[in-house]
Amino acid sequence: MADSAASIDALFAGRETPVARDLKLNLKKLISDSSIAGTDASLTLLALATSLEASALSDLALALLADTDISPDQVQEAKESAAIMGMLNTYYRFRHFLGSGQGQAYVDEHYKTAGLRMNSLSKPALGKERFEMLALAVSVVNGCEMCVNAHEQELLKLGTSRDKLHDLARLAAVAKGVSALR
Repeated sequence: MADSAASIDALFAGRETPVARDLKLNLKKLISDSSIAGTDASLTLLALATSLEASALSDLALALLADTDISPDQVQEAKESAAIMGMLNTYYRFRHFLGSGQGQAYVDEHYKTAGLRMNSLSKPALGKERFEMLALAVSVVNGCEMCVNAHEQELLKLGTSRDKLHDLARLAAVAKGVSALR
């Protein structure tokens, strides 16, 4: 994997404000010294960058993945996880909004199933745990309470530590902050 510290420094070149410094230090820590450090962090960053339409973060993630054994199909799936989760997060936020306002019985009666094709989730090229990690992080930035809860529970069933879940949410938060610097 590319030297993550140097790559992150390059991303923040010319940005010396206190906010930029905080974001840079947080990103460095999560990418290189957390429970998701390494390939998992880089894949998650790629999914987040795609969701946030943050090309500089996407370039960083791709540079970090360049020296790994991640296949082009897996890289593409990490990018596209933002698309499928964008669709699902939007739909399930709709259901949640209605449930909060009208009650869950109303939603269950009038909106029985999503009826959205999502076969791509059944056998992800990245493996179940990695895909769920990306889905959780993207759901955090997209603000879908139902999806965050569902992916957190699925990851716990798969044996993922709560520290890793916390770091995924923190990486999502930092990516959102970095994407706002433009």
